[in-house]
Amino acid sequence: MNTITTRKEAKNLDITVRGDFNLRTKKMILSRLTPAIHTLKINLAYCERMDSEGVIFMHRWLLKGNNLRIVKPPVIFFEILEILGLDGSWNLDEIIAN
Repeated sequence: MNTITTRKEAKNLDITVRGDFNLRTKKMILSRLTPAIHTLKINLAYCERMDSEGVIFMHRWLLKGNNLRIVKPPVIFFEILEILGLDGSWNLDEIIAN
């Protein structure tokens, strides 16, 4: 099962992913985005499983010139970045929130 909770504030959307981050989760996030939102903060502390859909979604978000902050990504996140060859193109020091 996968669910998200969201909170919008001005140009920001805070998201907490619970369960899986997959195609269905991506679609839930897309349904909550508006043209005014330019910053996503995605909390993955409760994310149990993740596939490439989640990472590709975040990568495309960054390519559009938007801001991204990720809280507590699971180990698989970094593995998917490496498999997709994206690990060198992300500034993880700025993206990963402590």
